[in-house]
Amino acid sequence: MKKIYLRRIGTIAVVIAAVFPLGALAQVKLQLINEYPATSITADADLRFAQEVEKESGQAMLIETRQDKDNPYKGDEQVKAISLGKTQMGTLFGGVLGNDNSLFLLSSLPFAAKDFAQAKALYDCAKPALVRSAEKLDAHLLYVTPWPPSGIWSVEPLKNEADIKALKIRTYDATSQSVFERLGAQSVQLPYSALAEKLQKNEVNAVLTSGDGGAGRKLWNHLPNFTAVSYSIPLSYTIINMDTWRGLDDTQQTILTNAAEKVSAASWASVEQRIQANYARMRENKMTLNITPPESIMTALKKAGQEETTQWLKENHIPENVAGCVVKR
Repeated sequence: MKKIYLRRIGTIAVVIAAVFPLGALAQVKLQLINEYPATSITADADLRFAQEVEKESGQAMLIETRQDKDNPYKGDEQVKAISLGKTQMGTLFGGVLGNDNSLFLLSSLPFAAKDFAQAKALYDCAKPALVRSAEKLDAHLLYVTPWPPSGIWSVEPLKNEADIKALKIRTYDATSQSVFERLGAQSVQLPYSALAEKLQKNEVNAVLTSGDGGAGRKLWNHLPNFTAVSYSIPLSYTIINMDTWRGLDDTQQTILTNAAEKVSAASWASVEQRIQANYARMRENKMTLNITPPESIMTALKKAGQEETTQWLKENHIPENVAGCVVKR
C-alpha cells in the first residue's frame, strides 16, 4: 500500500509541479506521447489539442507532445507507462490497447463500418463501455481520432486471392492477424516501431495500414503498391492517467474535456479529406494505387473477416448492446 501511495503522490507531483509566483496560479505541465510521426492524423490532432488547451487556459496548462522517435515508450509499453504514471497522457492505437482490453479492438473489426458515419455511430454506441474499459487501465478517456480506411501496402500488386496467400504481412491487432492467416498468408502483429527492421530484412512484404499511416512512415521506399480494400476504420484513443486526472481541479478538467471534444469533432469532420491528400502524396512518390480491388480479393477478405468477427464476439465478453451495434452492420 505504501508503494502505491508514493507512486500516486509522485504522479500528481509531476503534474502540478510549477513555480508559484505570489498571487499566481500554478502552471500545470502534462506530457502526451504518440508512437506515430507528426504528419499522421493522430499526431496532428494531439498538436491541435495541446494548442487548444494552452489557449483556453491562458498558458496555465501546457502539454508537451512527444511523438514518433521522441516517444520513449513503444508498443504495449505505452499502456503500462500511462497506467503507472510514468507519463501522464498518451494517444494509443486501438490495436495496442486491445492487447489489454479487447473492447478497444471493436472499431478495427473487419468491415464493421463501410464509411465514417457508420464508424462514428459504432464508437458512439460503444463509448460508455470504452470509458469503463479505460478506467480498468487506471486511465480516463479524453478523445478518439479516426484513421482513414486500412489498405494493403505491398511489394507486388495484388491481382487475385493467390497473391494474398503469398503475403508476409504486418497486421496491427490480433483480429487482423487472424483474418489474413485464415486466407493462408503469413501474418505477424507488429507495432510500427518494430516494422522498419523487418522491411529492411525482407521479412515482411506487405503492411496493413491506412494511406495516412503508411505515408507518415514513407512505406513507398519498400512497398510501391497500395490496394484500397478498406479493411476497417480503426481508432486511436487519447487517455490520461487516472491519478493525474483526479489531481486536477474542476476548471482544469473542464479545459481538457472541452479541448478534447473540439479536436475530436474536427478530426471526424476532416478525416475523409486526408484520403485524397494521402493518395496524392503516394502518387508523387511513384506508387501504384489500386482503388478498385479485384472482386475475388474483396470476397475472400470479407468472408474471412465475417468468420473472424463471429469468433471474436463469441470469445470476448462484449456488452450485449455493443455487440448488437456490430451485428446490425
